[in-house]
Amino acid sequence: MKTPSTTTISTAVIDAYYREHHSWLVNWLRKKVGCPHQASDLSHDTFVRLLSLQQLPHLLEPRAYLLVTANRLMINLNRKHKVEQETLRCLFTLTFEQTCQDVAYVFAVRQLLERTLLMLIEELDERSRQAFVMARIDGMTYAEIARIMKVSESRVKQHLVKALAYCHQRLYQFKAEMYV
Repeated sequence: MKTPSTTTISTAVIDAYYREHHSWLVNWLRKKVGCPHQASDLSHDTFVRLLSLQQLPHLLEPRAYLLVTANRLMINLNRKHKVEQETLRCLFTLTFEQTCQDVAYVFAVRQLLERTLLMLIEELDERSRQAFVMARIDGMTYAEIARIMKVSESRVKQHLVKALAYCHQRLYQFKAEMYV
């Protein structure tokens, strides 16, 4: 039984909210996070969150609801980044301040590097992540990847450049934060 304050989720309702409020939300998020790509991702995640609800409350002020949802997503993202930064900080400490190169140390560093790489890979978009894993982990050629992904070899290269540039940027950002 439905209450008068809720409506069954309808893609038409979410579509209307998206058309009416998406660009406004992206602009608001861009001011908060300072990155247009991250703002766009958070905005889309906000609407995906709405789509995942079984029931949507009747919204007299949809923008207020969108702001609360987007703020919660930003908080979760910040928590994730803090965990990543702490992991990278530990990696930095293990790598550069440790002088004993025993087997246990090497094993611990390798595990930490693997976890760090996995975290960075998870942040990539699906296509870049897929190309990166096939090229760097599975050892596939660009031609093999292109055939599997049904794209050109140059597109595979673009996905890999995007993945490597992102990982480099995140590691450089961490390094800069370490020396502040």
